Amino acid sequence: MNLGEANLRTVNTSRPALVHSASKQSVTASDDFYSVPSANSSQDEKTAMLRYQTPPLHIIPEPYRKTPEPDSTRPTVRAVTPTLAKLPIATPIANLGASSLSHTIKRKPLSTESTPPSDSPSTKDPTSPSIKETISASTREPISPTTPDVDDTPYIQFAIDQLTRDEEVNHAIDSRTLQRTASRESYSVERVVPDERLRLQQGFQSGDRRQRPLQPTRQPSNSSVVAVPATPIQDSFRFPTLNYLPKVLRLPSMLALLICCMLMIVAIVFSNVWSSQHQGLWQYDNVGTIRYFVFQYLPQLLAVVIIFWLFIIQNALYRIIPFLMMHSEERTTTSHILQSAALFPSDYMIPDLWCFRHGEVTFGLCLNVFRLCTFIVPLHSCLYQTQYFTMDGESVWRWTAVEPIGWSLLALYILLFLALVLLVLKLRREPSGLRWDPRSLADILSLFQRSNILSDFYGSEARETIDLASPKKYTLRYWIAGKRSSEIFHGVEESQTALREFRHNRESKEKSAHSPLDLESQRPLKTSTLDSLQKDVHNPRIRYRWLPWFLRDTFVVAWIVIGIVLMLAFVIVSFVNNATRRGFEPKLTSMKTSQGFSPADFLYSFVPSVVGMILFLVWQPIDMYFRALQPFANLGHTRGSAADDSLLLDYTACLPLEVTIKAALAGHYKLAWISFIGPLSAAIPILSGGVFTAQYFIPTQEVRVAADMSGYYALVVFVCVYSLSFLIIWPRQKRRLPHDIRTLGQILSFVYESRLLNDAVFWQPRSRIDLVTRLLGTLTGDRGSSRYAFGVYMGRDGREHLGIDRLHRPESGEMFIATGTMK
Repeated sequence: MNLGEANLRTVNTSRPALVHSASKQSVTASDDFYSVPSANSSQDEKTAMLRYQTPPLHIIPEPYRKTPEPDSTRPTVRAVTPTLAKLPIATPIANLGASSLSHTIKRKPLSTESTPPSDSPSTKDPTSPSIKETISASTREPISPTTPDVDDTPYIQFAIDQLTRDEEVNHAIDSRTLQRTASRESYSVERVVPDERLRLQQGFQSGDRRQRPLQPTRQPSNSSVVAVPATPIQDSFRFPTLNYLPKVLRLPSMLALLICCMLMIVAIVFSNVWSSQHQGLWQYDNVGTIRYFVFQYLPQLLAVVIIFWLFIIQNALYRIIPFLMMHSEERTTTSHILQSAALFPSDYMIPDLWCFRHGEVTFGLCLNVFRLCTFIVPLHSCLYQTQYFTMDGESVWRWTAVEPIGWSLLALYILLFLALVLLVLKLRREPSGLRWDPRSLADILSLFQRSNILSDFYGSEARETIDLASPKKYTLRYWIAGKRSSEIFHGVEESQTALREFRHNRESKEKSAHSPLDLESQRPLKTSTLDSLQKDVHNPRIRYRWLPWFLRDTFVVAWIVIGIVLMLAFVIVSFVNNATRRGFEPKLTSMKTSQGFSPADFLYSFVPSVVGMILFLVWQPIDMYFRALQPFANLGHTRGSAADDSLLLDYTACLPLEVTIKAALAGHYKLAWISFIGPLSAAIPILSGGVFTAQYFIPTQEVRVAADMSGYYALVVFVCVYSLSFLIIWPRQKRRLPHDIRTLGQILSFVYESRLLNDAVFWQPRSRIDLVTRLLGTLTGDRGSSRYAFGVYMGRDGREHLGIDRLHRPESGEMFIATGTMK
């Protein structure tokens, strides 16, 4: 190939100019290659040009690398001369051979939309005579000195490649227009270098180094990626079987409770049978002795242990039942579960019927049997009484079992035993759908990190009730993002519904393209409604609106007054005229029947124990709600709270005394005391049921009801501590919330637009240990980045919302945390 006397001005392009620098950044193959940005170019046009690193091609062989010789100056081809000047002038380019240049100058493939005419001169012969003349003349020009130790070969070869593509210029697409409209997915050229804040796809195509021209193709949007149910091939650490149960619900723990029930059944049957056949159980010695403790206090104490065991089981059931119901494939709709299924019990007295309303008959029966069994403590208090027997001609007082009470207890324990058996079978037959115990807020958020149901809660943070009008089926299981995806994740999704993906950059601050839906009408919210929501999140009356009814100011005052008045009355009546020591008339007959039942003994044992049991059960919802509100109280601080002091708090799932110890160590002394009063108040029904007995006073020759003074003094102390504890339950303002937090829907209303769900710490944790490690190991790269708060945050839709997020984010600033009072 002989270049001859080529004239480069025949090339249909702008005059290029190379600038030697250490950077290898060059402009992409488009019109920007053929035009140098002028000083008058706009800043947008300059920043719109996408750049990539040009990889160094094959190096010119050593024999052709010579010092460039000065020649005549010609500015139009100065950019080409540094490399071509290294070639011997007498050697034409056509004679270099395929080994030297055939692999260095490659034509970029033409776009299918812009094929040049077949008779184009540049297409027929890229080395026409005009080009030869130009190159020959350029080699004789004087050139400027090159940059030391910098090989210009890659730049020259790339320039020649572009100069020989003049036939594509007339049909090229405007690069600036494409660069403004093309997204990450629509850029078809694979990248060879790491993505340096460019919206280009990373990767490398081996074998074919040719670049495909930019095409304005539209890739599938995020809305086309739907949630598809998936089943991992095998059980593994990464994808465990979804049948996790808390330890208290597992077979060993349930078997232990069943054995306890069996022992109680055997003891009650033995007491009734032996007492009826052998004139009592044991001879009565006196008040306050070991025998007195065994028959008057020990039965209630053992019953209270079973009651606390049932409380722990109920707490665990409340935590997993909503997820177990959403994991079931038999249900057609599960959206109502999010708004009505409680995550923790609000009380242990009133029967809970929500399981029956949702079709869970087994769970409903078990929970209500557990609550019915709270009466075993008062029944145990009157199970054993003293009776007058004549044995071998001698009259003695003996401890005997009251058979009607015994058979009643036997029925309750048999009912409890059957309920536990049904519960074990139910839990073994139906998997829970969980990988670990959802004990804290962080555990719940990890299940909704990629959920496509969050848009159903728009605007719900400012409402008192969460109502999802349209019934839907939300399922907890393994999913994949589309049928062609291999990425498996675990969470609550709506099947065959588009996954909701969010951007992690500042573009997420822009308004959403689609208006959010109203929860009740399922229609787009009007502008006035959106403006109202923006005002509501800043309204202190809405922010501090809700408290449980029994913790509101009026009721707290009532509890304090009632507690103090009853305490004073109890103390005054007890010690005036030494009524408890001297005894008082029973007002009922104390005569025993053949079965050992006495109306007087039953009245003064069963009724005080029932009153004490009511006091014990009244305190439990106070204890439980203070546990549940503690994370939100910590998040309400103006400086926020660390993850271990907020998102990871699991007080609602702790054992009775465990929460006291953990709260005291964490500095939550108010919660520590309230949680300590919970088990402490169980001493009231234990002591009150056994402290009074009908005794025969020999000096007066009459039967009077007297108290065991050692037990009675202890009872007075416990009652006084219990009553005075109402003084500290007055909740501070930081424990007030816009609405209740018992259900999943109420918790999700505070995070449905939070960027917290975008954080890497919640991205598919493999276990709870992994999740805790991520939250506790977060590096504080920005101020407040590892602290969380409850307040007004900038949501992922670019609007303000009320809920939980990081205290400070670089893209949205610091959260607004209200500290004012309601007016």
